[in-house]
Amino acid sequence: MSGYLLVGGGSALFASTGVVSAVAFAGGVAPMELAALRSYIAGLILLPFLLVAARRLRRADVLPIVLFALVGIVLAQGFYYGAISRMDIAVALVIVYTGPLLVAAYQRVFHAERLPLVGYLAMALAVAGVAIAVLAGAGGVGAISLLGVGFALLTAVCFAGQAILGARQPTTLPPMARTGAGMLAAGLVWLPLVPVWTLPFDAVGDAAVFTGRFALEIPVGAAVLYAAVFGSVVPYALLIAGLGRIGPGAGSMAGMAEPIVAPLLAWLALGQLLTPLQVVGVALTIACVAIVERQRYRIRRPPETYVAEL
Repeated sequence: MSGYLLVGGGSALFASTGVVSAVAFAGGVAPMELAALRSYIAGLILLPFLLVAARRLRRADVLPIVLFALVGIVLAQGFYYGAISRMDIAVALVIVYTGPLLVAAYQRVFHAERLPLVGYLAMALAVAGVAIAVLAGAGGVGAISLLGVGFALLTAVCFAGQAILGARQPTTLPPMARTGAGMLAAGLVWLPLVPVWTLPFDAVGDAAVFTGRFALEIPVGAAVLYAAVFGSVVPYALLIAGLGRIGPGAGSMAGMAEPIVAPLLAWLALGQLLTPLQVVGVALTIACVAIVERQRYRIRRPPETYVAEL
């Protein structure tokens, strides 16, 4: 039971990060600035884990780490923040969580991994669920942000890249050291794009306002720290500990809590309310993606599951 609680808690923290990040955007922090800050802060916090295990790092490990940092952290978080700054978090996440379907397609094309018929049927229904979630909003088709949908689709591709590239990360490093290496590499990628000296430090004390069911204000700086600490470092630690107790198969199912918790948090904190038909679409997609993941795990049990995050 403790393993499921750890994995569920980590997923819930990942879900809350999108909500807090949206508040930071409204407080004056640009999406790319927050994505860069998240890598800078998380990388520094995790640096001790990497230093302790630095002797295990080989020259051949550098390229996989850099590729993962570029696709799985920099591009994934950059596109995700671009999406949730333009559309409801729940709808963006349900698009993003079709990433496992892209992984299944990749495995089929490049590694001849065949799913049973129910897996392919679930993939088709998951796509139908996404279409319902996107098109059935309260404002109708005219309220859809095409740019937001585009960013969400690109995030799904990068989310799939997290799983594919994450499986190729150096196993000689402990999980927290690998995470620290990825975050530090991501910080180096962000540095010329969002230099530290251009960050909006003057907005740290400004108010970040939750506009949902409960009126609440926090400093913008607190929102940024939350995104880095409770959106990266802490949930990683929880998920890694939980997966060690319940295994990657059960962990992948428990990890689906993020797209379930996020709509509730977005409603409470931001007032983002889905229509009943959108709820059906989100539920259909999540259930079908879970079926695909379960079928894939039965066919090919990975020795270790990489912890993906947004």
